[in-house]
Amino acid sequence: MNELVIFLQSLPEAFKIGFIYSIMVMGVYLTYKILDFPDMSVDGTFPLGGFIFAAFSLSSTGFFGITSPVMGLILAVIGGMIAGLITGALHVYLKINGLLAGILVMTGLYSINSRIVGMPNVFISPERSIYEIVSFEKNFIPFIIILVFLLILKGFYDYKIKANKYMFVSMGVYTVSTIVLIIYVALTKDVKLMLTVIIAFVIKMIIDYILTSKFGFALRALGNNEQLVISLGVNQKRLKIFGLMISNGVVALSGALFAQNLKVADLQSGVGTIVIGLAAIILGLGVLKKSQLINEISIVTIGSLMYYFIINLALMSNTWTKSLFQAIKLPDNLIQILEIKPTDVKIITAIILTIILWNEFAKKAKKGKKKLKKESGR
Repeated sequence: MNELVIFLQSLPEAFKIGFIYSIMVMGVYLTYKILDFPDMSVDGTFPLGGFIFAAFSLSSTGFFGITSPVMGLILAVIGGMIAGLITGALHVYLKINGLLAGILVMTGLYSINSRIVGMPNVFISPERSIYEIVSFEKNFIPFIIILVFLLILKGFYDYKIKANKYMFVSMGVYTVSTIVLIIYVALTKDVKLMLTVIIAFVIKMIIDYILTSKFGFALRALGNNEQLVISLGVNQKRLKIFGLMISNGVVALSGALFAQNLKVADLQSGVGTIVIGLAAIILGLGVLKKSQLINEISIVTIGSLMYYFIINLALMSNTWTKSLFQAIKLPDNLIQILEIKPTDVKIITAIILTIILWNEFAKKAKKGKKKLKKESGR
């Protein structure tokens, strides 16, 4: 019973991290699904965002006298976009393979990140953290107003691209989710979770708008058929670079928020970022299907939350699994090997990915067999 209470108490923090990572997942989605580009540089741009924000927070005068954490987040996004620009330039101008271009930038950023503040990890001052300057008393009502405004904005956006029945259902789901969030924050005063949701919501709306604009359609076309884009007279090189810049800028923003949440910018925080991003995308798309009710950006956001729910569940299961092993009288040395530890996050991710990918492969194989049977029966 105690284990269940502890697990439930840990869920808000897990969801907060899930929403922070969902911003990174949106960036990975742009390159992985839209551009069909295996961008490994995100393993470097994620901690880059954290270190740029750390450098900003350590400066007594901020940036040209501006000490607001918002400026630190903007600088992190700009730094990520520059990294994306370099990845794109290596690929389109120097003709380096996309995977290798990303690896080169990721490798270079490892050294650059450690030089930004002169050390591999650094404490972020609470006075400059966006999470520490907000409070329930000051910000709860303004945050509600922002959420209502975002819902209205989403309503106008959905009205243009969705049939009425899907629009009303989608708005209903978002409205209920917002009400639940407001009630939770009113009871717990956890305004940090509310702030994270607002930031993730804003980024989602921006990416939704980009992907349904002419620029977004050109990006989709570039990922599906590059030759077609070239034949239409579009500068595919510039388009690909812009796509990589947006993606890495979003990833760096996520890294800056993650560092503030932990209050530490760490060189190792970017290890496995691409794997987590792909896990969330594959998990979301494997469980939910794109429709007029829910688009893929929403799906990968939910996938990020599902991923961190599973990870949190696995890590919190340490106590009861240990009790189970002891109940069946396993030797202590074997229990030490079998018990789940925080360092097992990566292998849990690998197992989740393997199961989902195998399931997707099995579904495709089954569909292929049915199609062959139909064709042979004609």
